Amino acid sequence: MSGNVPLVAASGNFFFVAGIVLVLAAVTLAFFGIRGADRWPPGRGALVGITALFAAIVATTMAFAIVKANDEQKSRNEKLAKEEGETTTSPAAAGPATALSVSSPADGGLSFAPNGLTAKPGNVSITYTNPSPVPHSIAVATANGNVVGQVQPFTNGKRTVTLSDLKPGKYEFYCTVPGHRQAGMQGNLTVGG
Repeated sequence: MSGNVPLVAASGNFFFVAGIVLVLAAVTLAFFGIRGADRWPPGRGALVGITALFAAIVATTMAFAIVKANDEQKSRNEKLAKEEGETTTSPAAAGPATALSVSSPADGGLSFAPNGLTAKPGNVSITYTNPSPVPHSIAVATANGNVVGQVQPFTNGKRTVTLSDLKPGKYEFYCTVPGHRQAGMQGNLTVGG
């Protein structure tokens, strides 16, 4: 391990070490308490020292738990933000893209406006706006159902799906949330010749 490894990275093992130290300290204290019953309770200084030791171990464990929890929450938030903002595209786009826009109602209704789009062959980007608190997404598929691009469900925002080198033909766009497409949340994309 290099000297630059953050302390938090090693904190996963710290909980085991702290637990073992707490158990050993408790067993040792119990052993001396049982074996030295005639000398128990120990002097005031020993009690203060033992209490301080337990308090230090517990406080350190709690501090590491808080740091680790914050670190894990930050990691989860970054992963979620990446997934929510993730745009699935077909192979790398070359050249300018035809920019299209589509949205759904602010009340969460299951429809796209417009539900019919047209584009020139080549690269196409569709910016989908979902102004509602109901999660929606957009996926684009060929007439035989092969998905050529999609974004994950999201609320209150915009996402763009970029499609590369679309050939002339009919495509469908739809919401991937279960039940939404079946309820009518779909449309057609016609790529002209």
